[in-house]
Amino acid sequence: MYAILLRLRDLLWGAPTILCILGTGVYFTVRSRFLQCRPGRILRGIRERDAKTNGTDGESPLRTLFAALGACMGTGNIAGVGAAVLTGGAGALLWMCVSAFFGMMPSFAETVLAVRFRQKDARGNWIGGAMVTLERGSGMRRTGQVYAFLLAVSSFGIGNMAQVRASASAMQTAFGVQPSVVSACFAFAVLLTVCGGVRRICSVTEKIVPILSVLFLLSALAAVALHIRAVPSALTQIVRDAFRFRAAAGGIVGQAVRVGVARGVFTNEAGLGSTAVIHAAADTRSPVRQGMWGIVEVFLDTVVMCTLTGLVLLTSGVELSGTDGAALYAKALSATVGKSGEALTAVTLALLGFASLVGWSYCGERGAAHLCGEKALPVYRILYAAAAFGAGFLPLDTVFLLSDVCNGLMAFPNLLSLWLLSGTVLREIRAYRSLSLCVY
Repeated sequence: MYAILLRLRDLLWGAPTILCILGTGVYFTVRSRFLQCRPGRILRGIRERDAKTNGTDGESPLRTLFAALGACMGTGNIAGVGAAVLTGGAGALLWMCVSAFFGMMPSFAETVLAVRFRQKDARGNWIGGAMVTLERGSGMRRTGQVYAFLLAVSSFGIGNMAQVRASASAMQTAFGVQPSVVSACFAFAVLLTVCGGVRRICSVTEKIVPILSVLFLLSALAAVALHIRAVPSALTQIVRDAFRFRAAAGGIVGQAVRVGVARGVFTNEAGLGSTAVIHAAADTRSPVRQGMWGIVEVFLDTVVMCTLTGLVLLTSGVELSGTDGAALYAKALSATVGKSGEALTAVTLALLGFASLVGWSYCGERGAAHLCGEKALPVYRILYAAAAFGAGFLPLDTVFLLSDVCNGLMAFPNLLSLWLLSGTVLREIRAYRSLSLCVY
């Protein structure tokens, strides 16, 4: 199975997929006049008071941002970045940031389309995402069903088993807790949370995300500050390795680009359409304004958090070796702040993993409901909790391979919807400007 997953990963994350994701980002970047390069206008747009639908039709845009951040942050911001440096070299960090810069616009576009074509379920809640966009916007019902299936299946990989396994590995290293115990606690907690639907998920993530963000930022900034003299050398190494050619097959450039883009997508999920499912639940009438939250999401997730993770690794002075990215980060942090580094890493990973677990559960259950109706939700939630428990017994590298494969499969139908409905996105931007809701 490992060999099959490895071949699928290499096939899915070859040059065509990388060009498709980056090309989509470049297209929307140019056509939107580099919207992601205008932070002042983005902030003014998201700070404006929105004309609510009626105050009870959805979650606030800020709450959906926390849920989306919780879903896309995950353990990939630590374990994934560490794995990227181990397999692609320091140069992979630059390509992660490049993919994030252009990935902000696919995230913006898929959020705009999710809000534009969303609909209400039987309980009056807003539901949307690429499966609804493909069906209502493009008339491609079958393709929408394919995406819904991939979304439901992917939730068990990237949003579930990868998060639990990375968290369990860190907790075992730091506190000696067995992975089976950690996975059982995760399974029980996530089952209690997801049974409350999107409202409870947003309520949980709006409390967890700020706490874990402060915990991570303080520890990472302290580690980098204590090795501030090594920062220029680290930045030089990142740029040098990103463009260094070697005679080996594939070269470090090809490896750095492939790993950097793949891990970048793993951390921010731009181009996959997953977090757009969460944004579609927002109580807003403006697709463009909600899309701006998608830009902020990618920036905070990858440009800020992943860059800090990489700098901690490269400035710590520890040897960059091994196969476990989370263990490498814990080692780097411990070399800077002492023995508490492992405990800080384990707690941060646990919070990241749980936030991603509950955020992705909503994405996956919307895919299952799109295919089988609302009656499928109890079954899906039980299976989701069972997968969280089973993740503690799986090898970490196999889980990450499975997640990369699921990411690659999800990208294609979502990118198809972005290209088919790119004109709709651009018209929404023009309409937003013409109404003077934001100064352009």
